[in-house]
This record gives sequence, C-alpha cells and structure tokens, in this order.
Amino acid sequence: MMKKTFQTLLLAGLLPLATFAQDSTQFIKAGWTELLAKAKKEQKPIFVDTYFEGCHACKEMEVKVFPGKEVRAYMEQNFINTGFDVFKEDFGFDLCSRYLLHGFPTYLIISPEGKLVNVGIGYNDADRFLNFLKETTARYKNGKYFYGYATNVKKEGPAWYQGLFNKKREYPKDSVLQEFLAKQKDKTAELTVKAMALVKELPADYKDYYMKNRVKYQEMYGPDMNSSILARVIGADMKELAGVAYEPAAFEAFLKKHEAEYKPGGDWDSVKAEFATRYILRQSKNVKAYLEWTVANRDMNSNNLRMVNFYNGQDIAKDPALKDLYLQWAKIAVNEKASLELLNSAAHVVGDLDKAAAKQYLTWAVAKAEMMNLTDMVTRINAKIASL
Repeated sequence: MMKKTFQTLLLAGLLPLATFAQDSTQFIKAGWTELLAKAKKEQKPIFVDTYFEGCHACKEMEVKVFPGKEVRAYMEQNFINTGFDVFKEDFGFDLCSRYLLHGFPTYLIISPEGKLVNVGIGYNDADRFLNFLKETTARYKNGKYFYGYATNVKKEGPAWYQGLFNKKREYPKDSVLQEFLAKQKDKTAELTVKAMALVKELPADYKDYYMKNRVKYQEMYGPDMNSSILARVIGADMKELAGVAYEPAAFEAFLKKHEAEYKPGGDWDSVKAEFATRYILRQSKNVKAYLEWTVANRDMNSNNLRMVNFYNGQDIAKDPALKDLYLQWAKIAVNEKASLELLNSAAHVVGDLDKAAAKQYLTWAVAKAEMMNLTDMVTRINAKIASL
C-alpha cells in the first residue's frame, strides 16, 4: 500500500548519525529567488538535493559521492548546487508538496525558468551518479522537461493534499481521493496525477486512460510519479493471483493475458519481472522457482538480484542448487555498471562456484571504490581478489 510505502521511505535508514549538513564545496545555501537569479545569470540549471537529518542514504551521498573529484568538478561546472532539509526547512516542505516527494534523498534539477529537468532518487555510487548528471545535462541542453509540473515551488491544493506535508504527515483517506478523482475532467492535470499516485486502486476509467497514455504521462511527470501509479495498476491485476499456488504454465498465461495492455508503455520486461517478484517470490515464497524464472527470462534488473540476495541470501548460501541459479542470473544481470554493494555481495555468493566471475565482480568493485576514494575498501577487496 502507498501509505505504508510512503511512511517506510520517510523513515528508512534512521540511524544516530551526526547532524547532516551540506558541506561539500559545490553546495551553496540561499533563498529560492536568489538561486533562480544566479541560475539565470550563469545559464545553468539548479541541482537540489532534498534530504533529512538521520537519513543514512543521504549521509552516504554526502560522505562518499558528492566530495569525489570528478563528481564535484562536474557539478560545479554544470549546475547551481543547493540542498534543503525536507523536515526542518519550510522550503523543503514546499518542494515535497510541489513534486510529491516520498523517498530521500531525491535530486531535483530545475531550470532557471522553474521547469523540472530531471529527478533522481536514492544513493548511487559515484560512477552511476555521474552518468545521471550527464544525462541530465543532455536533457537540459536539448530543452527536455517534465512539463506537467507548475514552474512555481509552493504548497498548493486542497486540504487532503496539504495534510501530507505538515509535521504530522496526514495521509488522505482513500474515499476522499476517490471522490476527488470522480470530479476531475482532466486526467493529466498535476493534482489529478498526484491523487492517482496516492489512491489505493485507480478507478476503472482512470486505469484505462492511463494504460493507453502511459508514454505521455512519462513525458509529463517522469519515472518516479509514474512508478507510483503503475504500482496501483500492477497491484490491482495481482488480485487475480491472490491465493493461487504458483504453477509455471498458469503464470505464463497470466502474463500473456496482460502483455498487450502493458507493452505500449515500453517497459513490459520490467513489468513482467515485477509480477514475477510479487507472485513467485513474495506471495508464493518459492525462491527456486523465482530464480529459474529470472534466468529463463533473462531479467537484466540488477536491483532485483540485489534484493533477492538481501532477503533470501541465507537460503541461497545453504542450497547449492539455489546458488548455481543465482550464479546463472548474476552472469546475465551483473556488469561494471552494477552497484558496489551488489558487486561485493555477488562475488561473495559465487566465489566458491566460479572464481573467475567473482574476480571480475571484485575488479569492477575496486574501480568504483577508487573513484570514491574508499581506500580501506580498496585494500580489502584487493586482498579478497588475491585470495581467490
């Protein structure tokens, strides 16, 4: 449910960390009017890091990624860089309200005219983050924006929406959202789309319109908003499988039934992998069948591989058959772009089965750690490579 997800993301990673502050050299503190004026003068977009004190992923970005030589230099050259605490600063609340922020850190890149150029979410290793910055620069230079959002940053909307961004974080009742949606004439209007992202299940007419116009929604509001709406649609379709024991042929028939509906969105491979994760792994708790499915369907989503190891790693480590399937999947999904966390964990899992693969993963991990100046980690990984 969105409410649970919303609250979980807000509270995720709460650790007794030191007070968070934007002290990397490329970040400046200023009011929004001043930042826009500076952006217009220098003809650069504004990079906004939204964070909160106690957010572990936010702190990891501050310590490991933002100070890196390549990242810092690129940010200084191409952006006006700033940050706002979404719990302590009023403008942080305004940003949350305008863009329906629900996971942190979130990076907003906004043009001097107030247009949203791009959105990024969560911790990223330095190389992946630098790629995101370069993609964002290309979008800005090519005049590409997520044009569904208003260009002003302030709290707007009815009481049910404003309640999300007060200090109590009051989630609206589903009946209120359903009533609101029933009255709207424009299914692509900003507040309407936000309600679509919050409601537990899209009304039938909204679902039909959204599925036929998903590319347009992506262009207007970007991937994060759309992932929230798409989760509603996937959740509704998953009801067909509620209480149904996993059977490969039946699941394939289910996928075939829904393929035509989802495929025009251009992300059918990701969608069917999400169905498999929800049904085979989470609902049926069949790790072996899930790994078999990912290998057979060549799931390239390395984050899915990371998550199955995170939640089911002990089972995989104890069962040679599961470990072999994990290795097969790793050879499909893992490359030099995979996260540092995954490269290390995958090498650990498969090291006794395929030393060459483990060495390759760790070699890629060394390059990432060096880019972030993680000297202790580099030493440990190199020692592991030498021991294989």
